Amino acid sequence: MTKRKLKLAFIENDSSRKATFRKRRTGFMKKMYEINKLCDVPTCAIMYSPDQPQPDVWPDPSEVRRLIELFKNVPEKERNKKMVTHGMFLKQRIEKEQEKLNKLKKDNREKELRMAMSQCLAGKPLNGLDFTNLQEMGWMIDEKLKDIAVTKCRKENELAEINQPLVGQPPAHATSADENTQDAIQLAPRSVGGVRSSKFGEVDDQIMPLGDY
Repeated sequence: MTKRKLKLAFIENDSSRKATFRKRRTGFMKKMYEINKLCDVPTCAIMYSPDQPQPDVWPDPSEVRRLIELFKNVPEKERNKKMVTHGMFLKQRIEKEQEKLNKLKKDNREKELRMAMSQCLAGKPLNGLDFTNLQEMGWMIDEKLKDIAVTKCRKENELAEINQPLVGQPPAHATSADENTQDAIQLAPRSVGGVRSSKFGEVDDQIMPLGDY
């Protein structure tokens, strides 16, 4: 079951307001205790109630006085850096909600233009659109065409890099044939007339002349 969102507004009913205060006061003090224990940071709280003459103090008056004096000793510039008043808090909330509203308006506007573009592609006339709508639709179409052109160019470059042959690398079969030829030359016996020679084309001195047979 989803939790119902609380409306931040003054509670008109007196008994409901007092009950909410007591509940929230207990929860607030509990949170202060948890922050102090879990994070080991000094914390204090002072809360006034319209039904009690003395304020609620946490953790105790002496610790509250010590932290207040510590806070006063901080330079004013540093002290006010993260200080938020009630008016500042409401202003920040209003600005955030305004940003959300502007984003929703922009998204809705783009959806309306996309629907109009779809109707145009389906053959329906654009007679119901004024000049501003047509101008915004033209801008959107231009942006989409730019995205398509950039994507197309990137894909073409990727395909060109894949299909580009390696420059300066000889074919694999030619390299293998040259290596085999060199090996065959080195392993073949070097001889003339059936007698081995240290150098190809040179005849050993022990070979008998032809006229002596």
